[in-house]
Amino acid sequence: MTGRSVGARSARVLVAALLVVLAVTLIIGERVGRAIEASTAAWLVGTVTGMDVLPADASTVPAVVFRSGDLQWNVLEITLECAIAFLLAGLLVMGAALVSVARFSLVRVLLAIGVGASLLVAVNQLRIVMLSLVLAHGGINAFEWAHSFAGSVVSLAGLTLTLLVVFVLVVRPGSRASTRNIPTREEFPA
Repeated sequence: MTGRSVGARSARVLVAALLVVLAVTLIIGERVGRAIEASTAAWLVGTVTGMDVLPADASTVPAVVFRSGDLQWNVLEITLECAIAFLLAGLLVMGAALVSVARFSLVRVLLAIGVGASLLVAVNQLRIVMLSLVLAHGGINAFEWAHSFAGSVVSLAGLTLTLLVVFVLVVRPGSRASTRNIPTREEFPA
């Protein structure tokens, strides 16, 4: 190995380690992350719906509290299951694994992880706004259906889109990683 390749490998190992540390930090600090999610969602719900909204803690769980058209206060708790921390942590660990593969561009992997993380956060915020609208206008029965079914569909669609975008950004057609070690048509026996 040359000095340059040793340095590049060391940089990749360092970046991969930092991504794993960030993933672990997200899991350990998930309570803070949920509070940030609740504050962001409160702002979005107020902006999108015009309802009176405030971030709060509902029995120590970060929540979005809002008043619907009938002037009733509603509470959406951001529980661990509804938070984005674990999905983001998984994405960061996947990023660490991709960074460790020399055939993938370090810059492209980091870009893909950044875009993917942004997509996951945006989709989760969209889901929270959607659920607040359903609760405000449809009541608890509609909310329970939307939370269980529609919320899961939105989350899975967002995760699928995120993984697709990450894949395309990391291994785009015509890139070094997508064409290396693939035999050409002339190399195949007839």
